[in-house]
Amino acid sequence: MSVRIVEGVFDPWAILADHQRGIAPGSYGATASFVGTMRDFNEGDNVRTMTLEHYPGMTEKHLAAIIDEARGRWGLVDGLIVHRVGPIHPGDPIVLTAVWSA
Repeated sequence: MSVRIVEGVFDPWAILADHQRGIAPGSYGATASFVGTMRDFNEGDNVRTMTLEHYPGMTEKHLAAIIDEARGRWGLVDGLIVHRVGPIHPGDPIVLTAVWSA
């Protein structure tokens, strides 16, 4: 199980592939992933940039609790959350979530 907070643009697909290489082959039968990106509109207004702030330590703790709860509920083999902070522009990835399950 892994939680990462990143500043700056990240490649969700490269991170997903790299993380998956660390999971024992044959230990999972399904991978589910989600990538959220910034859009260029909100309630009819154009958006050019936004800034996401966070509380270091508290953010990671909360995201880790989400993964732990999911692991307990559904018996996951592994889980990953990568969340962006700082300035973000339309098209930039904001969040990557992924789980692996038997």
